[in-house]
Amino acid sequence: MIASATTLAVQLTSALRPRLANVLPPANLWPSLTIRRSRDLFRGIVKGQHFAHNPNGYDALALLSNRASELLDVAAGQPIATAIAQLGLDGQGTAAVYQRDLPLLWRNGFATTPQVPPPRPHSKPERVFNAWLHLTNACNLACPYCYIHKSKRHMSQHVVERVLASIEATAQSGSVQRIHVRYAGGEPMLRFAVMQRFHAQAVEVCDRHGVHYSAAVLTNGTLVPAGAVQWLRANKVSLSLSIDGVGELQDAMRPVVGGGSSFARVQQGLDTYQDAGIVPYVLVTVGDSNVDGLPQLTNFLLQRRLWFRFSLVRDLEWGSGILDDRRGAADDFVTSSENGHLLQGLALQRVQKVLSQCYDQIEAHVAVENATALARGVAPNIGFRRSHRFCDLQLWQPIQQACGAGRSYLAIGEQGQVSPCQAALHREGTAEITGDSLTQMATTQTQLPQFQRLVGNAACQRCPHRSSCAGGCPLLLHRRSGHVEGQSPYCDVFKAVIPRILHIAALELWGQAEFARAQARTTAVDVHLAD
Repeated sequence: MIASATTLAVQLTSALRPRLANVLPPANLWPSLTIRRSRDLFRGIVKGQHFAHNPNGYDALALLSNRASELLDVAAGQPIATAIAQLGLDGQGTAAVYQRDLPLLWRNGFATTPQVPPPRPHSKPERVFNAWLHLTNACNLACPYCYIHKSKRHMSQHVVERVLASIEATAQSGSVQRIHVRYAGGEPMLRFAVMQRFHAQAVEVCDRHGVHYSAAVLTNGTLVPAGAVQWLRANKVSLSLSIDGVGELQDAMRPVVGGGSSFARVQQGLDTYQDAGIVPYVLVTVGDSNVDGLPQLTNFLLQRRLWFRFSLVRDLEWGSGILDDRRGAADDFVTSSENGHLLQGLALQRVQKVLSQCYDQIEAHVAVENATALARGVAPNIGFRRSHRFCDLQLWQPIQQACGAGRSYLAIGEQGQVSPCQAALHREGTAEITGDSLTQMATTQTQLPQFQRLVGNAACQRCPHRSSCAGGCPLLLHRRSGHVEGQSPYCDVFKAVIPRILHIAALELWGQAEFARAQARTTAVDVHLAD
């Protein structure tokens, strides 16, 4: 068995070799090494095939053979040879464990062996600074839950120049490879001309220092200025569009100033963008007023082949019959004894039930897309894993903070005020943009210094999802408890949603694997006929 392991270790695939094989201990030692399944492991079954997830792994999610799954069942710190013996495999099965299963388990962090280094990421993460640019406080909608207290103030030219100076200082510092700006408001399309000029200047500034500049527009979708489609495509600016319901629910949630149907306008906007080949990413704010309409909205978006993010409101006013996200970090915190509308009890059950219905729809959609692609003989390319998000969860790479607040993210207001979070832009304690590096302003901000906390709070240490959640939104936790050390008030929702997301992602992965298996069978037949 030892000689077989040595031979098979040399035969590791080229995909594994540069990332794992060159750091493995000698193969003749493998049987005596100990193996233990990861404490961060989540496992499931899709279409009769086992899968596992660990955000700390190279691939985060992978399909498993029955052997690999059984090995994880017994891996409790004993020598590998002992664990394999417990499986009762024949010689061929034992060889397959050494050739395929062990490298897969190590590569993805599903099992740990002290002599095998932790998995390395695909590549060194790009150093990116993200900024929220509040171009205007004006908006053509009057959404009742918006945390922005609307006015007619726009970002002045003086502030624009300060922002550009800060972008240049950041690019000059050598601390980042890319600066990504979200053009927001208010409704940023009301200031489309200003956006265009700013973008051109920012690109020029970054180009001078060898830094990439990218951008996205966060819009309500009801306004499509002349030339916007062409500009977005030419400049490769992505588009995020907010929708909270279908029909009258959207109209009530996001009423048009002066009257009219916001849903009808959003549909027109979607038609304009999608007909031009632009695929908007949809942002859905979920609260007490619209949660029951979420399945209908999910179906609407899937029919349009649009992916989306569900974001739970930050105010915790569940059960009050309203959706109000206007509370900021500077407000007095709310305790459960003061507020009977926290997401708990019947309200929690209601939200979990509705979200389960939504993910049932998404799973059915992925299954149909898989079947359609496989019937056509093409690889499924659905995009669920790549594009669907739930709040700030990061399931495909480990995180220590729920967001970049206080580190790699900054919000800049229309008056030049600076905050680590856009939801606190109009609260007390903001700084003023001075032209200094964005990174420096983010790391030295004093408005919300506690937001720099890491995942290492005691309440989360036993949770297998801590590297995907990092304790959730610190602003939300601060609103609940007056501090940021502890579990997110939405922890129970996250624990219910994460397994559904992983199962659907595994179903998507199964479709891709099924296509690869079909291709392999076809190749084998072709070789046989050639012989």
